[in-house]
Amino acid sequence: MKHFITSCLLLLSVVYAQNLNQNIDQFKINSFVRPVAKDSIEVLSFLEVSNNALQFLKKDGVFEAQYEVSIAILDKESEKQSSELFSDKITTRKFSDTTSKVKRKIITSAFVLPVDSYTVTSSLKDLDIKLSGKKDQKIDLKSLMGSNSFKIYDPIFVKNEKGSWGFGLNKFPIDSRRVIPTNDTISFYQYIVLNPGEYSVTMSVISDKKVQWEDSIKAFADNDVIGHLVNIPIKDISKKDLSIKVVVSQNNNTSSKSFPFKIKNTMIFDGIDNIDTALLQMSYILTSEEKKELKNLKQSEKEKFFRKVWAKRDPVVETKINELMEEYYTRVGFAEESFSRGTSGGWKSDMGMVYILFGKPDDMVRSMNMQGSYNYETWYYFQINEEFTFIDEYGFGDYRLRTPLLY
Repeated sequence: MKHFITSCLLLLSVVYAQNLNQNIDQFKINSFVRPVAKDSIEVLSFLEVSNNALQFLKKDGVFEAQYEVSIAILDKESEKQSSELFSDKITTRKFSDTTSKVKRKIITSAFVLPVDSYTVTSSLKDLDIKLSGKKDQKIDLKSLMGSNSFKIYDPIFVKNEKGSWGFGLNKFPIDSRRVIPTNDTISFYQYIVLNPGEYSVTMSVISDKKVQWEDSIKAFADNDVIGHLVNIPIKDISKKDLSIKVVVSQNNNTSSKSFPFKIKNTMIFDGIDNIDTALLQMSYILTSEEKKELKNLKQSEKEKFFRKVWAKRDPVVETKINELMEEYYTRVGFAEESFSRGTSGGWKSDMGMVYILFGKPDDMVRSMNMQGSYNYETWYYFQINEEFTFIDEYGFGDYRLRTPLLY
């Protein structure tokens, strides 16, 4: 298949994403845990429904989308412990808003539970066209269960966003893999369970096995749970292999724990953490001339090249965002999460490649050959009259295209 055809198909899938409603399963949800007592926790979930995930219908001159969100907590035996159901609608007079990834509704939930491991299962249903998407997020607290000493919880990073989100005013919790600085400062809440009385906490930022920043707090705990908001200047901190190290001391007892995190690259796009990886992930759509140019670039020239090649592919130059680039890297992220199996998983896999180039299939069929020695999975794309068959030849979930795709 010619390179220019795949590029056009990719663009086509973005332009018609609203009509095909391919994005229903691309809503975002993040769940966080903090202690409320020695043996109980609060699980807070934040589900973001962006406009482009829904199908808007025009009613009386207004575009409207109705949806339903479910958030539930399952225990280790997959038994439901708590759940909440939300329904709402989004209305707008601008058609451009109906495909926006920036405009969104945030649904929050909070459940108080015993200290244990859980699964947060969430779903988004479009009430107009009856399509739905589902996501699960594991909460592993095995290291905190049965501990008689200190319980050091994962830090909860926050960014500035107007509203009350259960933390400080205008403090919105964010994924530790994409920490967003404000004025060259990152912020997080650190929660610890200990005994009432005097204690000390030392927090360090480690980068490439070296201490980049450190601060200590000495205070008195009135109860079993303490929490501190920590602000760290990062202007002079190396961004390589970052982690937070927390050391707690009380009554001659000391405990420590480290937590990895990443600082978001605010210069390009939310889903991109590394320019070299981002360029490598573009291999499916770069022209031979662009690949040759990239090969000869210095490291300092790569970001400029990245911006240039995506600017050429911007389908709507009048908008502030590059819709095609965002769709592309959203698909890359989905491929990393969904197809990371086999010898070349994630975006490098055959399934990842097809998903990135053509999006979510309109239909999917799984079957086994007559001898039962290997499995098939076929993806159908009705709008472009294409189908792709993947074969798991050895039974390990490593699906490969039956017919190689040339791009």
